Amino acid sequence: MSRKPRSDSSKKQTTAPDGGRGGWIYGPALDLVVGCGAWSAPLLLLAYPLGTRDEGLASFAFYALALVFNYPHFMATIYRAYRTKEEFSRYKIFTVHLTLLALATIVVAHWAYWMVPWVFTIYVTWSPWHYTGQNFGLAMMFARRNGATPSRAVRRALHLSFWASYLLIFIRFHTGPSGGYLISLGLPESLTKPASIGLAVTFLALGFWSLRALVRQVGARAMVPTMVLFGTQFLWFVAPLALEIGTRSRLPQTLYSSGILAVMHAAQYMWITSYYTRRETEASGRRWRPLFYFPALIV
Repeated sequence: MSRKPRSDSSKKQTTAPDGGRGGWIYGPALDLVVGCGAWSAPLLLLAYPLGTRDEGLASFAFYALALVFNYPHFMATIYRAYRTKEEFSRYKIFTVHLTLLALATIVVAHWAYWMVPWVFTIYVTWSPWHYTGQNFGLAMMFARRNGATPSRAVRRALHLSFWASYLLIFIRFHTGPSGGYLISLGLPESLTKPASIGLAVTFLALGFWSLRALVRQVGARAMVPTMVLFGTQFLWFVAPLALEIGTRSRLPQTLYSSGILAVMHAAQYMWITSYYTRRETEASGRRWRPLFYFPALIV
């Protein structure tokens, strides 16, 4: 797709650069529900009552879903990173260096058990940052596929908006005393509560400003996927604060990040990586067989 600026912003471009799909990857239904996270609302409505009443049952339910989503999404990464020499070399920091670091950490932590809470804390604190980066990247991808050419200011504002939402969950992790395997920074609630409200306002203000600029450029219909992804980011990171203030109930943060969000993120990841795998398979003259690909990832 051309990134050349247009002289008339009233013109709409809704044709994708690869086959006229109107900017969609698989089609509106699957893209909006899984890729853009529209199913977040019903899933979270089910997760909150379950997680606040019976944490053990909630953990079982979401870690069972990990067999279908989370673990296969790691396999999808391995497949893409190691399948060709070019990809292996291109992502050597992941395929070699970080892989060796992870293996060394596993071996050392087996004898130095005191490391386990630190490893767990780093992982669950980093994971939402990873989810945020994916949501922002997909939001920009859909915006450009639908003809938008976001200025640096608009892109930066939307990026800062997503960062602000991540900081909300970071603060939630590290407010108050440590618990279980999570090592908290022990931030006082008297400080984190007003900071959280300020971050929520920042998320909404910068987000709406940037989305308004994109809508004025190409129209609201073309920006539906990007707006849904913004709504998903709100549900994942900002809505828990509002529910906590309004209902005085709080879902265990480690269950929320490593269970509920991980399932939705992993499904979203397999949706986009399967698209690239399908495109590359068909480009090589072979037949794309999703009924073989997805079960293979699960196995």
